[in-house]
Amino acid sequence: MEEVKQILLARWRFLAEGAEREQQMTENNQQAEIIDIAQGLEQMDREMSLAEQERKELVAIERALAKMATANYGTCEDCGEEIPPKRLVIVPEARLCANCQALEERQNQKTIRNRLPRAASR
Repeated sequence: MEEVKQILLARWRFLAEGAEREQQMTENNQQAEIIDIAQGLEQMDREMSLAEQERKELVAIERALAKMATANYGTCEDCGEEIPPKRLVIVPEARLCANCQALEERQNQKTIRNRLPRAASR
């Protein structure tokens, strides 16, 4: 009887250790899956940001081409002044002169700061 008991206990220890190993492997796999999911979401976010940036650039190029077709290309949309040719060579889709562009960017910065909660803007 003692011999059978020892065989059963040995078998029980073997199975219990195996169950622990399996549990640990399952937990490791779950952690790996969570990491894979997080990395996948991060990659999707980068791709979506890139796609959005490309879409905005396409719209800007289409706008510039349309303005060329109507002879409005090279005129600032805000002040009506001619956009210097050097600027158009560097930024062919420019719709504003450098001064108006700088003003718009400052206004956008203020708008963004005003939208932030008070604690975050301090």
